[in-house]
Amino acid sequence: MILFGNRLHALREDSDLTSEEFANKLHITTRALNYYENNMREPSFPLLIQMADYFNVSTDYLLGRTDIQTPYPKKHK
Repeated sequence: MILFGNRLHALREDSDLTSEEFANKLHITTRALNYYENNMREPSFPLLIQMADYFNVSTDYLLGRTDIQTPYPKKHK
């Protein structure tokens, strides 16, 4: 999952967010975000989805399974 941290870091920087700002938006510590961006830890599924939703990308993009950022359309129940 090395690609995950790199992509998360790039998305955050492209959005002009500091680590502290983005961590606050996710309700996590800056230290935890640093662990994710440096591939030292992996986020939980709910947090991964929250990150993808925030940047409007697919979880597959964050995980390095595709280079296409566009998220899948949400199904309405």
